[in-house]
Amino acid sequence: MKPTRSTAAPQSDAQRAMLEVVQRWHDLYNSDDVEGFVLKNYAKDANVWFTGASAHGHDQFLSVEAGVKKGAPGRYMRIDHLHFLDDERVIVEAVVLDRARPDFYSPWIAILTIQDGKIVDDRTYLDPSRWPGIEQVLDVVTPGGLGSSQDQ
Repeated sequence: MKPTRSTAAPQSDAQRAMLEVVQRWHDLYNSDDVEGFVLKNYAKDANVWFTGASAHGHDQFLSVEAGVKKGAPGRYMRIDHLHFLDDERVIVEAVVLDRARPDFYSPWIAILTIQDGKIVDDRTYLDPSRWPGIEQVLDVVTPGGLGSSQDQ
């Protein structure tokens, strides 16, 4: 992962470890290994919040990611900026792209909380209408998500 713009330099060993997690998260997202993306990056009981919905735990999130990947097999992310908030949280400014549609892009931001080398909380702000494959998982996600009264 080489952000195309700027990345804050890690200021502690914990932040350097978080950078390694973000690197693995990026690389596996951009691969065909959906199961590895979820299992290697997220804690078993991780909460993933995104605009309009959420997923809780490996099983539900794996179903979401598998469905999105099926609907948009050419999707991938480009990380533009990283901002370390502290020794457990990092903000990722990124863009989702789609190899099937070279003119497509959709910017998004994730606030990741990382503990013991795994993401325990993922708060991704995105425009669901511009997220390839999302229509494949509407029956899998938990309604609500970021911005709703159910947002935690």
